[in-house]
Amino acid sequence: MGILIGIVVVFIVGLIVLYGLGGMLAFGMVFAGDKSKKKAEANAPAILDKAFVGEDVVFKINMESPKYETVVLGAKARGYRLMNETNNTASGDVKTLIFEKAT
Repeated sequence: MGILIGIVVVFIVGLIVLYGLGGMLAFGMVFAGDKSKKKAEANAPAILDKAFVGEDVVFKINMESPKYETVVLGAKARGYRLMNETNNTASGDVKTLIFEKAT
């Protein structure tokens, strides 16, 4: 009977440790994504200058790119208009934007 109680205790402690590690991992991913987004926003003019070359431009919005609004307004300032937009995830966090050079 004592061995059974020991096994149950070890199992419960193991679950608590796994949930704790999962929570810390999730927090770390959110923090890293926020840091990447801030860096991309700070470098947005250079990123957009490099991306918007040619007639048609495909731009992906994700955790490591400038915000949607920054990209759309930056494209407009560079003479492009948004032609199509696709949500790549159910939450809409990842999008594919297709721009066309305005004539």
